[in-house]
Amino acid sequence: QQQQQQQAGKAADSSGIGELTSGDDGEQKAAEDRRRAEEERAAAEKKAAEEKEKQEAERKAAERRAAEQRAAEQRAEEQRRAEEAEHIRKQNLVVEAAHITGADEEKCRARLAAEGWDLEAAVKMLAAEQDMGRRRQQQQEQAAKVQQQEQRQQQQQQQQGGIAPATENSSAFSPADGPPWERICKRHWRPLPTVPNTMRLLQGERVQVSWTDGTPGGWAWGNTLEDPSQEGYFPQAILELVAREPRARAAGETCAVSMRFEAPQEIGGYLSVSPGDAVQVLHRIDKPYVWAYAKRISEGGEFGQDDSPNLGWLPEAVLCGLD
Repeated sequence: QQQQQQQAGKAADSSGIGELTSGDDGEQKAAEDRRRAEEERAAAEKKAAEEKEKQEAERKAAERRAAEQRAAEQRAEEQRRAEEAEHIRKQNLVVEAAHITGADEEKCRARLAAEGWDLEAAVKMLAAEQDMGRRRQQQQEQAAKVQQQEQRQQQQQQQQGGIAPATENSSAFSPADGPPWERICKRHWRPLPTVPNTMRLLQGERVQVSWTDGTPGGWAWGNTLEDPSQEGYFPQAILELVAREPRARAAGETCAVSMRFEAPQEIGGYLSVSPGDAVQVLHRIDKPYVWAYAKRISEGGEFGQDDSPNLGWLPEAVLCGLD
């Protein structure tokens, strides 16, 4: 009986230990299940938050694109209105310029565009162009009168045995390349007392021709290069092409003479020279290199035998090197 009791006690002890072990395993499993559930819930919450953030970003991007589109449309509309207003402003300026000057609208528009749509500047230029046009017409009319007068004088000279101005130099004026032309005077010419606005030119003088009457051997209008304010009419026949470009001459430089130059009788201060003479430049020649103040240092020669001055002005065009 005691043995049975001892065995029953051992069995009871073994059963208690088994129950304790089974209880610990259950708690661990429950804890593991709770952990997995917590992780799954956190992952689900994170995914939901990411999805919500993505949707919010897409919404904001869509709103930004819509705002940019509205801004672009607004800018386009403002630009269209500004261009329309500018077109109306420019058209009003054209009408006003045409009203002030009497010029046609196309010409006024071109002038306004050239002047940056400055009405005052455009009106001044249009008025200047109109004045220039009137002046050109007057010059043409005057040139016709001058030509008629010259022709009458030539006829009178021919009847009296005189020599008419030469007309062989018409090749100096090619219709294809000008004006303006730069030419050189090949002989002295005095203005006609009976014809207004004619100007004196001396041999070797360089002129800028701004107009001709279109007739070979006819009349031209221009100014001297040395003094642009000196302008007037002169015959085309006294001009020729520039054979070489003028050049500077230093003080003390000795030069030969390539062509004859006779000082005008009615004007003092000029030096007569001829080929074979040698001259010394006394003052530096500056642009536009037209006249030289020099001394004749050679002896003899055409003008060395008389009482001609050996000091004075002569054209740079007649000077050349000693070689």
